Amino acid sequence: MPERYRSNRRRDADGALDGPEPGTRVTAALAGVRRPSDVLLVHDAVLPNGLSFRVQVPEAHDLFGDRGGDGLPDDALLLRSVVEQCAYATLQSTGLLRPGEVPLNTSSSSRVLTDPPLPLLPGGLLATCLVQELRTSRTGRTRRVVASCVLRSPDGRTVADGETDAGVLENVLYRNWRGAGVVRAGHLPPVPNTPYAHVARVRSRPDNQVLSQVEREEASGAHAVLRLSGPHPYLLPASADHVTGRLFAEATRQLIIGVWAPNGGMRSLHLSFPRLCTLATPVLVQAITCAGPKVPAQWHVLFSQRGVTVCAGHVEAGV
Repeated sequence: MPERYRSNRRRDADGALDGPEPGTRVTAALAGVRRPSDVLLVHDAVLPNGLSFRVQVPEAHDLFGDRGGDGLPDDALLLRSVVEQCAYATLQSTGLLRPGEVPLNTSSSSRVLTDPPLPLLPGGLLATCLVQELRTSRTGRTRRVVASCVLRSPDGRTVADGETDAGVLENVLYRNWRGAGVVRAGHLPPVPNTPYAHVARVRSRPDNQVLSQVEREEASGAHAVLRLSGPHPYLLPASADHVTGRLFAEATRQLIIGVWAPNGGMRSLHLSFPRLCTLATPVLVQAITCAGPKVPAQWHVLFSQRGVTVCAGHVEAGV
């Protein structure tokens, strides 16, 4: 049975939970990103077992909402980023993620629950993030945590939700586990830009295009190779020593939208990460359509490295 999460957050003299002032932007470090321009959240309120935030998408961002310059701020990739930042900020604020610890995602999901387009995402959505501690090792050096996020419109309607599940390791334990000689994104050699082949453009900037050798397979799916062409400030920071969930999510989005849903967007995205994916060898991705006349536009997505599955996903798109 899951254990009830216990907050390590301090309380003020009146017994209220201590937290940031409402209306202040979440810092980049608290959101788990490198650049302040990538932060999607503004503090709203402190809750007994979490936090709430206002979602605020940066204007003219080169990744969020970009779709060949036309803008598409209503798909599940952006929602996954909201959920991830909510979870990271909440876990740190409540003390479940402490300095010197490394969170490794085991699964994540995001889905839109309303008819498109998602309303008021650029500034009117309230994101409520609740966290729960699942299990702590006897030594206390590893833990399992889950954070769930619900997005509501100003009138209180639930318009989207998501969840992230992670294992938390002490930094020393993580370094010992990974060992020496680990390749980091900052040391990846650059490779020439490889243009898309027979697929729609889904990103306006070449450095945001994360796939190469894209091929459509008649009526069954598509496949491609993940482009590991050096660090990316959001998808693959220079300090990263493995393929991030963000990069997997973006690759999934580009394959599905670029090949199968050029006029639509991802309505739901679920990813699981059964194995750490290194940066040293190529990563293959395959999308397989879900068969059946009553099945909506859905795909299974598999990422493999050296023949082993490192990420598995399920996508539903609006076409």
